[in-house]
Amino acid sequence: MSSRRWPHSLQFGDVRTLDDILLRDILLKFPEIQEVHLWAGFPCVDLSAAKAGREGLQGAQSSLFFEVVRIHELLKKECQPIIQVKLVTENVASMPKADLCEISDTLNLRPYHLNCSDAVPMNRPRLCWTTETLEGAVEGIDLQDEDYWIKVIASNAYPDQLSWIEPGVEWEDGWHGEVLPTAMKAIVRSRPPPRPAGINRCNADVQGRWASDNFKFPPYHYLDRFTFWKGDKWRLADSRERELLLGYGWDHTAICFSASDIKKSLKQYENERMSLLGDSFSIFSFVIVTAALCREFVPSFRYSHLCQRMGLAPGFRAPWRMTAPLARQLQYGSQARLGEQSAQDLNKLLLTRVNHTGSDIRISTGDIMVPKAFPRQGVQADWWTWKPVFSFPWKKSEHINALELRSILQAVQYSLHHHKQVDARLFHISDSYICMSIISKGRSSSRFLNRILRVLNAYLLAHGIVLIIGHVESTQNPTDGASRQTKIPRSHYKN
Repeated sequence: MSSRRWPHSLQFGDVRTLDDILLRDILLKFPEIQEVHLWAGFPCVDLSAAKAGREGLQGAQSSLFFEVVRIHELLKKECQPIIQVKLVTENVASMPKADLCEISDTLNLRPYHLNCSDAVPMNRPRLCWTTETLEGAVEGIDLQDEDYWIKVIASNAYPDQLSWIEPGVEWEDGWHGEVLPTAMKAIVRSRPPPRPAGINRCNADVQGRWASDNFKFPPYHYLDRFTFWKGDKWRLADSRERELLLGYGWDHTAICFSASDIKKSLKQYENERMSLLGDSFSIFSFVIVTAALCREFVPSFRYSHLCQRMGLAPGFRAPWRMTAPLARQLQYGSQARLGEQSAQDLNKLLLTRVNHTGSDIRISTGDIMVPKAFPRQGVQADWWTWKPVFSFPWKKSEHINALELRSILQAVQYSLHHHKQVDARLFHISDSYICMSIISKGRSSSRFLNRILRVLNAYLLAHGIVLIIGHVESTQNPTDGASRQTKIPRSHYKN
């Protein structure tokens, strides 16, 4: 997920492979850094109260906590005193007190108790151990000392249901102050797990809903007060609604599956998105921790202002003054005024950021052979309004790469013949990295692709056209569904 939303981030895989040699190599890449912030969320599988027979910190997965301790000590050894090291690690608040105390004693830190239910109608109680104090990090929060932790009270007005619930769906109890249970992983089962959490509170109707949903969540999640209705059909909060309430922005997890895998099973795709969110903390809570770590580099803000930024598009970095409350759409900040710009203005902006670097393509696998050319930052199809302008069936069956390239050729021909384009730059979106790369390079080692490419190049050369292509995820391609159903070229014209 992070490699797709932040394509320039470095990915290293298994944390257990991090040693002093790799760490020194990373530090040499960034010689001017002043601080290193270690964020760690070790698995809660053996700690959560929702699991019967949990094994605590000695369990196979939750024992990764000790990797947090190892890496923290390694960072301090290699960085301090020149570079300051700050630690944040978190886990479920429902863990047994013995494990909580062991973590606190090992880290020599007193945890903070955070729950986003003060700001959004969803519970997400977490414990956070950090080397930084949260006092004074954000204006408008209170700290309350309790037996095992320091409770953080960060209140804000709940967002309107219409801003995050699917249109036409009703959650009656939500209007009366009900709060949804914590997001959890969606685990499809053929039979109930042993000693399921909250089963004693569930009547026959609730248990029936639980069974019909393949026992994916604990039975209390299916209580009447947590159930959404659309007509006479019920459901729980879906992945889009949960990721908004957790502060990740519109469709943050939408890119977790490829388009082909999504088409194989929409249910599996939705379950995967749910599980990713079940493994995540709430940004509404941990924005406070982030502010504490970065207090030397950013100004202090009121918590209410930070809550008004939780609707920003995933991966988008906006100036601090901008706001974007929760909404079922991509948002780029109240001060950006993107809605007042024309499609031409947006195209001009995109053209200034285009990478013209070409690449060789392995025809058999479709892999790009030049690593530095991948990944490219994609565009969002929702930035434009789309309508179909032509469609027709293919005359013969061809390889998908050839069909993708032909659809781009058809779009160029349409612009030239119907809009009389000449001496211009045309901006086109495509979900094919293959076509993007060979068009950028101007040639291909594939003979069947080269035949189509020569025709396209002839049109571009004869009319003085520069073709610029932006990549869009297949899940967002406005023509993807229709083209697969009717076998027509994927060519639409932006309105």
